[in-house]
Amino acid sequence: MISRYSKVNTAYVSSIGISSVFQIGDSMEITPEVNVLAVQREEERHFGTEGDLSQYPIFQEEIPQPILYERLTTNFFHENPSINVNRIDILAISSSSIVHIGSTKDITCVNRTKHIRHYKENPHR
Repeated sequence: MISRYSKVNTAYVSSIGISSVFQIGDSMEITPEVNVLAVQREEERHFGTEGDLSQYPIFQEEIPQPILYERLTTNFFHENPSINVNRIDILAISSSSIVHIGSTKDITCVNRTKHIRHYKENPHR
């Protein structure tokens, strides 16, 4: 199969962070991974003992993979082998994300985020 190529005149990205990728050109494999513990409190308090990710099973659990029961056969026809874009504006790429101008063989992104909220009073009463 003849692959397509991309032409982008201008790309502007304000921010890239936390295991993210802005890739121009072809690649074989991209595997960004990030573990995040996000603690929010109504009042600013730091206990100094937080941040041990081993306390939370979400950071050790195996990620289930899809089981493919059928053999997949695909065919593609690209009438025009080029993708032309004048300008790309991106505010932020974050938390195991990818913006890719080009082709890649394999992409596997993992984002494990544990959110904890501490309220002064129970908000569900």
